[in-house]
Amino acid sequence: MKKLFSLIAIFVVIAIGSVIYLHNGVSDQNLYITSEECRDCHASNYDSWKSNTLHPYMFLPVTTGERILGDFNSTDPALTFKKEDVEYVLGSKWEQVYARMIDGEYYPLPAKWHVMLKKWEAYKVNDWKQTPMSKKCNGCHTTGFDPATLKFAEFGIGCEACHGPGSVHVQNKRKITSSPCILCHVNESADLSNKKDIVRSVSATVCGQCHNRGQNTPKDGVHGAIFNFPVNYKPGEDLTSAISPMTPKQDVKGKFFWGNGIAKNRHQEFGDWSKSKHANAVKKLKEEHEKGGDRGELTDECLYCHSTDYRHADKDKKPTLETAKFGVTCVACHEPHGRDKALPHSGDGVTQCGGCHIDSMSHNVAKTGVPHYPCPTATVTCADCHMPRIVTTGGFLSIRNHAFKIITPEVAQKNDMPSSCQNSGCHDDKSVKWMIDAYRQHYPEKNLK
Repeated sequence: MKKLFSLIAIFVVIAIGSVIYLHNGVSDQNLYITSEECRDCHASNYDSWKSNTLHPYMFLPVTTGERILGDFNSTDPALTFKKEDVEYVLGSKWEQVYARMIDGEYYPLPAKWHVMLKKWEAYKVNDWKQTPMSKKCNGCHTTGFDPATLKFAEFGIGCEACHGPGSVHVQNKRKITSSPCILCHVNESADLSNKKDIVRSVSATVCGQCHNRGQNTPKDGVHGAIFNFPVNYKPGEDLTSAISPMTPKQDVKGKFFWGNGIAKNRHQEFGDWSKSKHANAVKKLKEEHEKGGDRGELTDECLYCHSTDYRHADKDKKPTLETAKFGVTCVACHEPHGRDKALPHSGDGVTQCGGCHIDSMSHNVAKTGVPHYPCPTATVTCADCHMPRIVTTGGFLSIRNHAFKIITPEVAQKNDMPSSCQNSGCHDDKSVKWMIDAYRQHYPEKNLK
């Protein structure tokens, strides 16, 4: 009998020890775990994000010279530091900024490399030592930034920048998939599978946390600091409580906005989108439905084009006209993991737009008898007119406007900005007067003032 009790005691001790060992590190606190942890279950999304997007490369330590794109053999006087001084790089497509750590803080070096133009430009020459990246850059160029410690979980924009911290999600998944855990948690499978332990939101604020320009709120921040990005914001939450966006009135030097209030500089896509009809697409549809519009019977299927949460929801969880929340948000056109980059006609500006607008375009042509636009279809796409490249980065107008607004020749002349007619390069050699006359001739019904 003593031997039996001894064996039971040993078994109990082993069992208790196993439970303690298996639960070591388990916590109810949701922590950042980095994208590498996500790869185990989401390899396809991870590989596409890594290969097809720029997000992983927004801020990286220099491990090999291959990350440094700038020409350090250049005699350009703007280049005042050596390649050996570079410890970190920011960006890789339009321009590349170089940084190093000084006394525990990251600082940008006083020249940046325009990747496509292949030339140097002086950058914050007189104040680069007064530009600590922890307060100016790191909240958007890293994942899991902590404003209290100024530290972060991961270089670059990883999975948790959009999905929120993932430790609880991983713990819950292991309970129902890992062989030691499932022995005890076998009855929790259905409950854990439906648990909302990770963010999956189609809200434009997920992208807007960084594709925005402003300062954190409240203004005192942490350490009495003012950050050039939202702090303590979690994806899917109300962004307005975390950042006070810059306005055209604050842009006294005209660096960030054109005269008509549309973005002139990078990191401002969210602000432009917020003013667009896309942002209010579901709201307008509901108003049309309530007052009884002239477009025939409105059904839930109309939400496919008017509501991104409808488009992305599972078949048995589709919102209705009453419950749909979001209009046409970023992920309606941009697959966040970069899968769309590998598709035929990616970025042609027709595939994304045509699915919803081809009917209205045809209707208008049938009504007026005038082609939607006079330019050759092989040369010009929807985005060339409705999303002209009027935003600067990399030393030239390289980014499309996200207000989805045609910049007519007259509007361009009034605000001293490029017009949609110049965007494709077709009419660069024409005078403003020629473009104004041509636009009036083709669209006589438009109010150009």
